[in-house]
Amino acid sequence: MQYRLAVHTLIPWLHHINVLPNNASVCEIGCAEGGVLDAFVEHGTQYALGTDIAGPLLDQISAPIANHLGIEATFVHHDVIGDDIPDAWKERFDVVLLRDVIEHLDDAERALVNIRRLIRKGGCVVLTFPPYTSPFGGHQQLLGTKLGALPFVHLLPKKLFRSIIDRGDPMNSGEVERLNHIRCSADGIKSSAKHAGLQLLDERYFGIRPVFRWKYNKPIPHIELTSLRKLGVVRALAMEAAFVFRNPK
Repeated sequence: MQYRLAVHTLIPWLHHINVLPNNASVCEIGCAEGGVLDAFVEHGTQYALGTDIAGPLLDQISAPIANHLGIEATFVHHDVIGDDIPDAWKERFDVVLLRDVIEHLDDAERALVNIRRLIRKGGCVVLTFPPYTSPFGGHQQLLGTKLGALPFVHLLPKKLFRSIIDRGDPMNSGEVERLNHIRCSADGIKSSAKHAGLQLLDERYFGIRPVFRWKYNKPIPHIELTSLRKLGVVRALAMEAAFVFRNPK
């Protein structure tokens, strides 16, 4: 799923807006199994770094998969908010990717300030995420309950939604509650990026996410709403917001 999304959606988008140079250095934060990063390496990325807070996932899955495929990528356990940025990473990358990560971070602005330190002058950061007010922006489906499978249930009054969380899978209920507190929005991310010194280069909004085709392995068409982005309701209800921010200096 990750690999196909990168090949069919992310890489073509970055080429279209001319921000993916030949022999680029690419970092993916929250890389999980590393499929997106693997696709970038196959496409010609010169140096690839994947980070995640789940160290065992990197050691047991991400790195072994890359090694098996003969893909040269480095995987490091790292917290973009809490950990220091190694000197070797500073101003090294042409592209930094965060796919479905920024909405999980308690302080998006601090994360973007740190991420900017990774990016070369003229380089960019790519963010894709479901805004909290989108149909499943609360990740309530992770609760594994019938109520959790309903769209917009996470927008119920906080006490009522908390009672739904308490009946859900305890392995995921804490994260669902965190997302309810963070309530990440498209406008909020644009504001955080501006305060971090990043410039908006491109933005896209989707009514049906491109990843669904690969996630469910069915010919699900994505529905793009970007032409309607000036409408606040579109930015709030879109199932995916996607941004490219440039580091101007």
